[in-house]
Amino acid sequence: MSEKREPGFDRAVAMVLRTGAFAAFFVMLAGVVTRIFVDGPISTRIELAGVLIMLVTPVVRVFVAMVLFIREKDWRYGWISAGVLLILLLGTMFGIGEH
Repeated sequence: MSEKREPGFDRAVAMVLRTGAFAAFFVMLAGVVTRIFVDGPISTRIELAGVLIMLVTPVVRVFVAMVLFIREKDWRYGWISAGVLLILLLGTMFGIGEH
C-alpha cells in the first residue's frame, strides 16, 4: 500500500463524477426542451433517464475506485470498496430502507 496515491487515481474518480453529472444534466435538459416542443410521454421518459444517470453515477464511482485500489494492490481499500458496492447494489435490488 502506497502512502501517496498517484494523481491519475483522483483524476479518474473525478472524471466519473463529472461525466455523470454533466450527462445527467444534459439528458434532463433534453427532456425539458422536448416537453416544450413535443406533447407526450417521451419527455417524461427522457427526464427519467437523466435522473437514473444521476443515481447510477455514485455506484460507478465506487466501482471505479474499487478497480483502481485493486490495481494498486491496496487490498484493504479494495475490499472496503467492494463492500460498499455490495451494500449499494443490495439496497437498490431489495429496496432496503423503504417503508
